[in-house]
Amino acid sequence: MHNYLKAGIAASFLTFSATLAQDNSGPIVAAVLPSSRAVQVGDTATAFATIINAGQTEAENCRVALEAGGEASGTFAFQTTDANNVGSGTPNTPVNISGGGSQSFVFAFTPNAPYAGGDLPLIFDCDNTSPAAVTAGVNSFWLSASTTAGADIVAVSDTGSAVGLNSLPGVVETIDRQKNGAFVVAISNVGAAANLTARPMLSQDGITVTPRICQTNQATGACLSPAAASVDFFIGANQTASFAIFVQDGLPVAFQPGTNRISVRFEEGGALRGSTSVAVRTLMSEPILPQIPFLYADADIDLPNYYLNGPAAGADNTPLDNHITNPGAALGRVLFYDRRLSANNTTSCASCHTQATGFSDPLEFSRGFAGELTGRHSPGLSNARFYANGHFFWDERAETLEDQTLAPIQSAVEMGLTLEEAVARVDGESFYDQLFTAAFGDAAVTSDRMALAMAQFVRSLTTYNSRFDDALAAGPVGSPAFEASFTEQEYLGLQLFMPVNGSNIQNVGCAACHNTLAHISDDVHNIGLDAANDPDADAGNGLGEFKSPSLRNVGVRTHFMHDGRFTTLTEVIEHYNSGVVLNPNLDPRLRAGGGQPRRLNLTPEEAQALEAFLHTLTDNDFLTDPRFADPFVD
Repeated sequence: MHNYLKAGIAASFLTFSATLAQDNSGPIVAAVLPSSRAVQVGDTATAFATIINAGQTEAENCRVALEAGGEASGTFAFQTTDANNVGSGTPNTPVNISGGGSQSFVFAFTPNAPYAGGDLPLIFDCDNTSPAAVTAGVNSFWLSASTTAGADIVAVSDTGSAVGLNSLPGVVETIDRQKNGAFVVAISNVGAAANLTARPMLSQDGITVTPRICQTNQATGACLSPAAASVDFFIGANQTASFAIFVQDGLPVAFQPGTNRISVRFEEGGALRGSTSVAVRTLMSEPILPQIPFLYADADIDLPNYYLNGPAAGADNTPLDNHITNPGAALGRVLFYDRRLSANNTTSCASCHTQATGFSDPLEFSRGFAGELTGRHSPGLSNARFYANGHFFWDERAETLEDQTLAPIQSAVEMGLTLEEAVARVDGESFYDQLFTAAFGDAAVTSDRMALAMAQFVRSLTTYNSRFDDALAAGPVGSPAFEASFTEQEYLGLQLFMPVNGSNIQNVGCAACHNTLAHISDDVHNIGLDAANDPDADAGNGLGEFKSPSLRNVGVRTHFMHDGRFTTLTEVIEHYNSGVVLNPNLDPRLRAGGGQPRRLNLTPEEAQALEAFLHTLTDNDFLTDPRFADPFVD
């Protein structure tokens, strides 16, 4: 157990040193082990502490002390120790600590009255520094005292590489999207025999992993029963036990070891008898790319003629200096899915644009890196390349797709980084060297290059394997071969949607705004969602006008319109059928005689047929194409 104490203290020191490096705390920090004791009145509770001087100058008269006025009643003492945790100095005598050095101590508290339990108000201080910050689980010390003997658990944790993925002592690590960390805990009961419950607990709600625990065979390390949320066990006086804790599930966890921690508590009837804790963080995985690179460039993709020529091709917003290349789009794909581009490594572009929903967000509003919601729904990116205006976002505030790709990274709600920080993070990952070199000729990382690559990837999201495309491959719209590819209901919906040669069905004008065979928007429009315009929620002209994404893959989306107000295609169709609201800036195509909102007056059968046609625009190959999938998932 003595070796475990030394190993555990070292782990705590290194963990808190990492905290200091990140948070730029004061010049001294401290760690304590064990973090709790439960003793009988009159017995002495001891623990080890170390003060680390992270400054460059000598810290003078450093000591462990107790704040006056605490609720626990008793006597306190401290003494320096040597490398073997053996007392080496004069009791209650402060010492100097050289710059960059450390000093270990043993401290003791002897309660003279019962104490239900609480943190002793410890102070780690030197004359010429500010006191070390006290952080729960790192350098706090929980004490309870009773009139009768009870269990007194000295617990230490080990997160060494032998039990998981860990590279830092005192930190249990998970791999992004795989969530498979583990650590072990050993305990010694220096008190009376007891029935206890061991329970791993998260230090705060924002930690999104799930810990499970099992008691283990001390000789083999094997679980004695399946891991669960807690485990009940009996331990005798002066006996030891060991446990394994498995960390899984959840979103990535930022490295904030002072706050993002998992504690393992040993409770007797709800009362704390011992505890230990580790920090938790998520390591970002490297992308898994195919040995034979995916193809994205037009020259290598068999795009249908109606994308390469005609009205759709005329709406192509690809700039002359950023055509899609295979290595450029491959780099863009990695950047698109890389959570490092958010402040806490939890959010990527793909977090708000999921492939299964046509690269839209299944949520009404997108959740940013800190949990805050965006002001608008994230639209689908299918066929984003084909929009003649070339502007992006619902309000078209981005002049180009290249501009748009960098905006979410810098958003205080969405991803929360500066471009300088984003470039530094990408530049710090060695796997990007080859990707940038392949795309641009050398490994230099710039925000402009990031934008070019991500724009290439987004423009590669062309969808052309839907049933509608199959029908076009059989023959032109309106031909017998084309018609034969649809059900009767779907073909009725097509005729309602757009003009069809030879049809006696009057179309209702959908294709006037959702035009070309790519089903793309022609411009921004006020579609009569509300009677008054929100000046901060349109295309910047105060007219309540918005851009619309392509209708390709509209059938797999779960929210519609800029504010995500509709959740089904049925609701969308009914809006145009009977729900258009009179607005001063209502699009002329949605006005009837006298300027009133137009009503389509569709029968229920016609509305259902129109919806059935829209489902023929779903491209299941596109929704599962590995070229567009998350490269960080094996």
